[in-house]
Amino acid sequence: MKGYIVDIEFVWGFQCRIIGLSKTSPSFFYPPPTTFLGALAESIAKDNNIGEEEGRELIPSLSRKIKAIGVRPLNAIPLKHEDLNRIITIRVRRGKPYPRPDDLAASFDSPARGKTIFSSIDGEAPKLRFFLVIDNNMLETSKGVIEITKEYFWNIHRLGSKESIVSVIN
Repeated sequence: MKGYIVDIEFVWGFQCRIIGLSKTSPSFFYPPPTTFLGALAESIAKDNNIGEEEGRELIPSLSRKIKAIGVRPLNAIPLKHEDLNRIITIRVRRGKPYPRPDDLAASFDSPARGKTIFSSIDGEAPKLRFFLVIDNNMLETSKGVIEITKEYFWNIHRLGSKESIVSVIN
């Protein structure tokens, strides 16, 4: 059994939508454990040249190893809010490309998106501490057996959406 403690510093907070709600969905107060596992799986996949299709097995494989996972704020208070974002839909509908150049106005939507901003209580950048206890540090993948090392945690660069930039500091 092996345990890891990872301190993560946020640039502003994070965006991680609650699945199953309408297109206007709130965010969580703190990143859920699956978000942290996704960030770790991305780091492992990148370092081992595991593509998207093969990478789908990483999170279930990691999940089977987990004995405990948790998060605690070190100096941050979460503030949830929603703001309007202009999004464009790009797809093929009935065999025709959408959006259509002759009707661009119909191609956009402005749903409210939930975000969580972390407000620092000490003037420093907001920080959260994650802990992870795994059964053993050997992960079986289609590329073979991969040893989970601290370097994978150091390579985490975002939690949640691509705008949720973080830095591992400890």
